[in-house]
Amino acid sequence: MSVPPATAGSGLTYDVVDPPAWLSGLSVREARLLDGALTFHCLVRPGQRVRATVLRPVEPDFPALTDETTSSIEWPDGRATVGSVLACATGVPTRDDVVPTDVVVDLGAAQVGYHLRGGGTEVSRLGTVRHAVRARVPVAFDALRQRRTDHIENRRASRPIPCTPRPVGGGAGARRGTRPAVLFGLHWLELGGAESWAMETVAMAREAGLLPIVVTDRPSGHPDIDRPAFDGALVIPLTTPMAEEHESRLLAELFTRFDIRGVHVHHCTWLYQRLPWIRTQYPDTQMVDSLHVLEWRTGGFVDIAVRLSDVMDEHHVISPQLRDYLVDRHGLPKEKVTLATLADLTVESRHDTAPDEPVPHAVTTPATPDRPLTIAFVGRFTQQKRPYLFLRLADRLHARFGDRVRFVMQGDGELGDEVRIDRDRLGLGEFVELRDSTRSVADTLAEADVLVLSSDNEGVTLTSFEADAHNVLVLSSDVGSQASVVAEELLCPRPPLAFLRAAEERLARLAEDPALAARLASKQHTRMQAFAALPRARDWTRSLYERWAS
Repeated sequence: MSVPPATAGSGLTYDVVDPPAWLSGLSVREARLLDGALTFHCLVRPGQRVRATVLRPVEPDFPALTDETTSSIEWPDGRATVGSVLACATGVPTRDDVVPTDVVVDLGAAQVGYHLRGGGTEVSRLGTVRHAVRARVPVAFDALRQRRTDHIENRRASRPIPCTPRPVGGGAGARRGTRPAVLFGLHWLELGGAESWAMETVAMAREAGLLPIVVTDRPSGHPDIDRPAFDGALVIPLTTPMAEEHESRLLAELFTRFDIRGVHVHHCTWLYQRLPWIRTQYPDTQMVDSLHVLEWRTGGFVDIAVRLSDVMDEHHVISPQLRDYLVDRHGLPKEKVTLATLADLTVESRHDTAPDEPVPHAVTTPATPDRPLTIAFVGRFTQQKRPYLFLRLADRLHARFGDRVRFVMQGDGELGDEVRIDRDRLGLGEFVELRDSTRSVADTLAEADVLVLSSDNEGVTLTSFEADAHNVLVLSSDVGSQASVVAEELLCPRPPLAFLRAAEERLARLAEDPALAARLASKQHTRMQAFAALPRARDWTRSLYERWAS
């Protein structure tokens, strides 16, 4: 029998009728996307046979797996037909003499969501204009953007966030399954700090004896769906908008088939907004979330969490800033907000080193052409990370120090093309080395003396801890809780021009004064130690899942 490789839904939520041979030729990514799509379409149509026509795009584009377009048997140009497959939900009598319900599933390309902007709508045309302006004058664009952010932040600070009351009554005859499970809500299945943590929690749930059920709600090719963290997990990447009746049917079928002990929301607006319904229908289900960063411009997931806090049982936050925002600014009960950090997520922590033990640092002599000061940028090429500021910082320092300084940029993302064009326009092609995400971050940090974090918004960056583990100094914009882990001498203002001035002067001092580098490395490591000594997210999550599994 030919079945999709490395999938969980086949035989669990649906059965394939006479599996076609082409299923075994799918990549793991494609097989898991199809598995999620068939799970969705069979569960929302119990008792019906579903005939899925499966497509691949000729050019990179988003998947279409569960949205309203999948009900149309007409599809856009530039799609190749992979084949057709017939399936039906398990555990439900199905009539073979009824014509199957047809759906069309587009598996999309493996690109990350940042690479796929879509097109044709008014929003995308406005976005195109923004991209063009930023590409030509990125610092001026950013300065205006930061002024608008400050205005929005001040306005939002004076407005309370309305709360959704906790439902009073229970569900009307809601049945539960028997297999213990956890329902996860994720942004997308791509590599990033929050995503890495979410993937680890999925694996931890499986280790605790719980079936991980994962839904996502953001457009993406989901390149990381093939990672081992999702082995044995029921993954349903949602594409929207969906038919309204399908949303409740999907959740009801999942709760009916499985004993969902808890819901863990990472970054998933769709699942957040359905928590009141879940609380009403299945009131004994525990609900928690993990929060990473304040989004001052939109409120983001943190403000959604505040609005829905009465419906939820606990909020996990990764930084003191977030804890204080929820408790002090919005009055959430202290016992409902748990601080548990991700300090040890990407590296083995060094907090067992004695606080007064000197920290070795690579900068032992003033920068020279034979031993240049190596300055690195590691992260997504996105508006949030502001890679264009790093390029202008490199331009200033190169003009000042020549080949006594060296620059490495590692990452990819939405601004990848702009970064390459900007580098060449500034005449830095020979002086700024670009590396993509296929290279090891550890290799880049092993070469670096200083890591520059030019972001306009963060929680606490995981690369800060990884840099410290490699004895690399961190120079950062003063955002989020970065002040908790970065030496104050290396914190720079958030506004772009002020950031560039401060960063240039502080890096210039490091190039000339190795003793300063050693002092700052020791101070940085002490702060990292103190932060790493806080409760750890791994311990909190493991204990949570063990309770749910018992």
